[in-house]
Amino acid sequence: MNRTIWLAVAVVVFVAGLGASFAEWAAGNQPWGQLLGDNFLFARSLPFTIGLGIALGYWRASGWRLGVERRASDNAIRRFAPGTVTLHALAGLALVTLMATGGWQYLKGLLAAETPIDMGTVYRIHYIAASLLIFTTAAFVTDWRLRGERSLTVPKGQGIRTLRGLAHELGKPLGSTLGYLLGLDLRRAAPPTEQFTYYERTISFPIWVLALSLIIVTGVIKAMRYVYPIPGEALYWISAIHVGSGVLLGLKLLDHLRYALAPSRWPLMVSMATGWIPERYVQRFHPGWYARLSESAAAVPTVPATPSQPIPRASRGTP
Repeated sequence: MNRTIWLAVAVVVFVAGLGASFAEWAAGNQPWGQLLGDNFLFARSLPFTIGLGIALGYWRASGWRLGVERRASDNAIRRFAPGTVTLHALAGLALVTLMATGGWQYLKGLLAAETPIDMGTVYRIHYIAASLLIFTTAAFVTDWRLRGERSLTVPKGQGIRTLRGLAHELGKPLGSTLGYLLGLDLRRAAPPTEQFTYYERTISFPIWVLALSLIIVTGVIKAMRYVYPIPGEALYWISAIHVGSGVLLGLKLLDHLRYALAPSRWPLMVSMATGWIPERYVQRFHPGWYARLSESAAAVPTVPATPSQPIPRASRGTP
C-alpha cells in the first residue's frame, strides 16, 4: 500500500478513536469531574496518538532520499529536513508547556496556595502537551529506527576516538581531567567533528533520551492509575521520578540553549529553525561531515538547474 495511504488511514483511525473517546467523555454517563474525565480521555487516546506517530515516522522513513542537498542561492547545506524542523518545534513547544504546567501543579501543592488560574485548565493543557510530546517522540523513534539513523550516537568501535574528541572539545580543565582519568592521548590532534559535536553525541543526546524516556513512561503510568490499580508506594516513587525527570529536562533545556546560543554556534540555532546551515560554517567547524558531504556530492553527476530539471538532491539532512 502507498505510504501516503497508510498515513491517511492512521489519521482517520486517530480521529475516530479520539472522537469516540471524546463522545464518551462528553456524554456524562460517568460521574466524573473535569480532572478525572480529562485523565481518562488522555489515557484512552494514547494508543491512537502513538499509532499516528508511528505512521508518520514510517511515512517519513519510506520517502527518505539519500545524498546531499544544497541551496542554489548561497550553496548552504541542508542540515535538517523541513519535517524535522516542524517536529522539533512541536516537541519544544510541548516540552516548555509541560514544564510550565507541571511546575505550576507542583508549586501549588507544595505551597498549598490558591492560584488565579483554574487548575482544571492547567491539567488539561498539561495532558494536551503530553499527547503532543508522545506523538512527536513516536514519529522520531520510528523514523530513525527504520532508516538506521545513527548520527547522534557513538559509532560502533569508535568509543575511544569519540571520548578523545569530547576531551578536546571540553578543553581545560575538564577535557584534560577527562583525558587523564581515561588515559587518552590528547597530544594527538582532535578527530574531525561530524554533523554533531562529540559533546552532543556523548553527553547531550543521551541525557535527552534518558530524561524524555523517564518523564513519558512515568507520566503514562500516572495517567493509567485510575484505569489499572497501582499500589500507593509504587505511585509515590513513580511520581518522584516524574518530578525529578522534569527538573532534569528543565536543566537540559537551559544547557541546550546555552550551547546553541553561543555566538560561535549561532548558525546551528538558525539551522534548527530553517533547516539550512552555511557551507563555510560546516567546512570550518564540522570538517568530518563536510568531507563526507563532498564525497557524496562528487558521486552524483552535476546537472545544470533549469525550471524543468532541478539540482539533484537526495538528503534532507539528519532527522
